[in-house]
Amino acid sequence: MKETLPSLGDDVLMVSVDIDPNENADLLRRYADQNEFPWRFAVAPREMLQAFGAAFGTQFLIPTSEPMFIVDPRGEPHLLPFSRKSADALRGFVRQFR
Repeated sequence: MKETLPSLGDDVLMVSVDIDPNENADLLRRYADQNEFPWRFAVAPREMLQAFGAAFGTQFLIPTSEPMFIVDPRGEPHLLPFSRKSADALRGFVRQFR
């Protein structure tokens, strides 16, 4: 089943990747279920953390920094500016990469 956020479009799949080594899949699943988030969550394995750090820098390995990127239809990642983003800002970023 593909979870989408209708306000971003049916062709957008959102995935939150948890990089906190103190959390696990069960804890994350309960958190997502309790908050009724309509997107996928995953716990990053060590290899993914290393790849993120190598590709984007160590700021991606600090949980409080809330880094985000968009993977376009060609599979290319695009780093978004750091900071919290409004729904309108996210829609604007998604439109750029369609």
